[in-house]
Amino acid sequence: MALTAEQFHEIQEILSERRFRAEKEALEKQREVLEKVSGYADLDEKLRTLSISAIEKAQEGDAEAIRALRPAIQKIREEKRVLLEKAGFSPEDLEAHYSCTLCRDSGIFEGKKCRCFLKLQGEILYKQSKMGEILERENFSRFQLERFDNTERKAQTGNKTVREYMKDIRDYFYGYCQNYPENQGNFIFTGGTGTGKTFFLHCIAKALLDRGVSVLYFTAEGLFNHFSRLMREGIEDEFVEEVDVLLLDDLGTEFSNSFTASRFFNLLNQRILTRKTMMISTNLNFKDLRELYSDRVVSRMMSDYEIIPLYGRDLRLG
Repeated sequence: MALTAEQFHEIQEILSERRFRAEKEALEKQREVLEKVSGYADLDEKLRTLSISAIEKAQEGDAEAIRALRPAIQKIREEKRVLLEKAGFSPEDLEAHYSCTLCRDSGIFEGKKCRCFLKLQGEILYKQSKMGEILERENFSRFQLERFDNTERKAQTGNKTVREYMKDIRDYFYGYCQNYPENQGNFIFTGGTGTGKTFFLHCIAKALLDRGVSVLYFTAEGLFNHFSRLMREGIEDEFVEEVDVLLLDDLGTEFSNSFTASRFFNLLNQRILTRKTMMISTNLNFKDLRELYSDRVVSRMMSDYEIIPLYGRDLRLG
């Protein structure tokens, strides 16, 4: 979802503060070492002088001189390390410890938004969308197994009651979230109205967000309205494709046309190619989905998604 200028500025301020704090702490530690470790300042100055000389020789193309300087530079580095360790420090103590080791709290990694930027983007969008309130109510800690039938065993659940079956699914996805991204994969929750599909998506969203994973939740109608608005306004929004986990609820309830079918296939394809997780819920079977979209969309879903069927009565009816 595209950020407003104000939201973008808020993320930049957060990252800037993190970077400033990490570099300030490193500078303070360096000053402490210079004051407390006898001889360290002299070695530091010698190393600086030799390093400048090596840079100058490199600019002159004097490879032989650079090779001659390397042993002296390495010797001083080793002497500095020994002094530090004798004083109870380590070279790592003098480095800036950034919150994100990938981008060093800049928000950009390999020319794209870093995962830390995407995480902050997701948090801000959730906070401003009221999803935060929903996730406080609907999460794994609020999962009420007693609401599911525990009397009748069903063949489609492996001869388990619905309660036993739902416990297995709950436990599986709780473990999945705790071990993400080691656990990956795409899933489709199917089942009738009120069987818990949306609740599961909310549980997964909360558990992953709590672990620092960037997550984005859309209803199908909301996602395709979002795409339509971007197309009308000529805006590109890479967040939907780049976010770690995309949750799409109620697929098939949106108004479907050639644009939505094409855009949905491109989204499926792009996230599969980039190994980004996507989870979908739908009331429809694959025959209905094929009629709404196309054979290639359903074929992609059936080959790359694990189907999680949910059973039972409509819990919304009490």
